[in-house]
Amino acid sequence: MTAQGTTTVEKSLQKVLEKLESSRKMQDDWMKNGINFVDLYVDDAGGDWLEEWGKVEAADLEVDTITSIDVEAIKIAIGFSNFQKTQLLEIALSHRGDTKDFRGRSFDSSLDQDVQYKRLALLGSAILSAVVTDYLYRQYPDLERDCISNLKSGLLDKNKLSEFALSLNLQELSLHSVQGKEIEKSEYKKFLGETFEAVFGAIYLECDRDFLRAGDWLIQNFIAQAVADKMSQKSALIEGTKKSPQIAVKRLRILGAEILEAIAFDYLYHRFPERKASQLTEWKKMLVAKEIFPKEFKTKLGNRYLELDSDFSRTRDWLVNNFIKTTVEELVEERENQFN
Repeated sequence: MTAQGTTTVEKSLQKVLEKLESSRKMQDDWMKNGINFVDLYVDDAGGDWLEEWGKVEAADLEVDTITSIDVEAIKIAIGFSNFQKTQLLEIALSHRGDTKDFRGRSFDSSLDQDVQYKRLALLGSAILSAVVTDYLYRQYPDLERDCISNLKSGLLDKNKLSEFALSLNLQELSLHSVQGKEIEKSEYKKFLGETFEAVFGAIYLECDRDFLRAGDWLIQNFIAQAVADKMSQKSALIEGTKKSPQIAVKRLRILGAEILEAIAFDYLYHRFPERKASQLTEWKKMLVAKEIFPKEFKTKLGNRYLELDSDFSRTRDWLVNNFIKTTVEELVEERENQFN
């Protein structure tokens, strides 16, 4: 047998082993959690996923023949020649883009990669939003809260993020199912924007969760110029802004809110490595519902962040150790008791 033939056989065997492992894991989850195991695999367990499962077209069940991306090209595009955690780039750029095409395929092994992609995009979105807010807060000390919020929204909407993605040529470097398929322009922009968020999530993890380093990459390559362009159109508004204690408090509140969101998702992402993105969002909602944070906490957190010299890692450690970690463990215990 030729070397190429041997490689093909090995790849086929590897796929079989992966599917067997996936089936074994599902069986273990079923035995452990009973019917509630469905929640681990299906976002809308109460919906019609079971009825729709068998209606997927045969073409949708085919496994992609291309299994890897040009990692070196991606490294060059993003400016990280020494990027080590290349699997993260593969997750960010090898997912199935048209989610409508595999709705109901929650038990297919290919969904595992999509779950990882959605998690990565969610993490990237949370960190990205915090970076932009932090940048606007520090760079424009006279900018009111509403202006910060509006500028941030304009920088993080699907149109602007898709522009960032196109500037990196992600539409050519990624492998996804929207290629060669008809898709609405707005949906395609949304998809590209989400891909950019996933790539940024990968960069954040490559930087060992270093908020400053990942943020510098984002600011230098995209945010600084985009903000400058938008601010030139709002110069009259900025010049007319007057400082006041009330404005300062509101500015601290929006800064603290973004830092809290980013730290919460960062912690949940690492605490629950196998949970889907929608489940991480649900856990964050449960944290809020627990009312563990004192009154005006977002404002106080913004101030605490500044007292720690805008050190995200130190702020994260303080917040997790004093509030988030214990509460999450209590929630885990509550959920386990429900199953027993």
